[in-house]
Amino acid sequence: MGLRLRIFLGMLVVVVVSLLSTAIIAYDYSKKQEIAYNDQRLLRKESALGRSIEYVISRHGGDLPKDSISTLFTDHICELADVHGLVFSLYRPDGVLITTSATFTEERIQPELVLSDSITSVLKLLGDRVVVNERDGLNEVTRVYWLVVNNTNSPLFIANARYKPRPLNQGGIRPFLDRLAPVYFFLFIGAMFIAYLLVSSIVRPLGLLKLEMSKVDPLSDSSSVEHEWKDEIGALVLEYNSLLEKLRESLISRAKDEREGAWREMAQQVAHEIKNPLTPLRLGIQQLDRAWNDQAEDFPQRIKKFTSTAISQIDVLSSIAEDFALLAVVRDAEINKVDIIEAVNNAAGLYGDSNVLVEVKTKNLFVEGDLSRLIRVFNNLIANALDSLYDAGSKSLVKIEILDDSKYAIVKVTDQGQGISKEKLERIFEPRFTTKTHGLGLGLAMVKSIVEQTNGEVSVQSEEGSGAVFTVKLPKVGI
Repeated sequence: MGLRLRIFLGMLVVVVVSLLSTAIIAYDYSKKQEIAYNDQRLLRKESALGRSIEYVISRHGGDLPKDSISTLFTDHICELADVHGLVFSLYRPDGVLITTSATFTEERIQPELVLSDSITSVLKLLGDRVVVNERDGLNEVTRVYWLVVNNTNSPLFIANARYKPRPLNQGGIRPFLDRLAPVYFFLFIGAMFIAYLLVSSIVRPLGLLKLEMSKVDPLSDSSSVEHEWKDEIGALVLEYNSLLEKLRESLISRAKDEREGAWREMAQQVAHEIKNPLTPLRLGIQQLDRAWNDQAEDFPQRIKKFTSTAISQIDVLSSIAEDFALLAVVRDAEINKVDIIEAVNNAAGLYGDSNVLVEVKTKNLFVEGDLSRLIRVFNNLIANALDSLYDAGSKSLVKIEILDDSKYAIVKVTDQGQGISKEKLERIFEPRFTTKTHGLGLGLAMVKSIVEQTNGEVSVQSEEGSGAVFTVKLPKVGI
């Protein structure tokens, strides 16, 4: 349920509750007034009947013989009942009916011939009136009993008036409700209209604020929301603009830090990538120089092999320089059919047969990829393997196996170095994570990235103190 509907319904509920409360209070007040009116009316009629009875008794000297009561009041009691609009009955002190104005057709129910013991006993003890409320079908009936005495305060008879109170809907409540209903209707319609206007006045600025906020560019100098009223929404807008300014400053500062960090990271990566081929190139040149000085017989073959591998490594350095020149935007890979055996030999040839042993167990093994990038993969794996051997003090060779699977060309780089612990093995391909005392931890992360870009897989198996085996699997292509 939206904010607009919640506010609208809430205001309508308040109005309806207010109107209903007013109606209930008015009804309760009218009901009490009507009860008071009926009570006063009954007292007036009872008083008039009492004066009439006293008048008759006073004309006979203040006392009446018991056998003359029926004769004296039989006709007179009907006149009194007709004048006051009620049923009038007389009972002996013991509760037996003397005379009454009631008829079967008028009242439908014949008045009781004998009063209950409770009424007669109360009247005898207290000498006061007794009021009893009854129901005659759907109508409410009030009976009032009072004791009539002679001039010596001896009881003569019990007078009873049967009175029908005026129903509440025949009193003042019906006209009042008839006049109030149209007023309530128009009040409700007006309240709905006012509630709609108020809700619109509240929600419209919020909608405009939402629209303005959706257009805001945090890095733009003019990115602020305008609100002309100095109200609660205006305070919200001011606070939003303040936070937006802080966000702009934070984004600018963060962008600056990220650019500087990117330059630093790229410089570190370039230094790492350049270092890998430079070390074996220097070693190869030193070996050629020694062979020249020694006038070795196989010098032409050595220089031919070195020239081939050196050119491949120089191409790798050239691609790294191009990437750096493009401000860390690495060039798109040049996908070609690559002889994986040639790529491995170009990487391993710089390190010499005394350091790296390549075992080829297949022929004509091709994959799709970028030759320079694949050479960088094997450069990193061989360099890491040699570093592991050096750290462990081992004089064994790095062994490279090239295998042909049904779907993949597999290259395994094995060393008998210090190995990798289980805790570090899980993070070995994470950027900036390294197991060595030197280095930046970028080589293996780059290896994983290049292999996955070639739709291949790279994995490692190792135990601490038992060396490591890095396996590269690349999808084969036909010759």
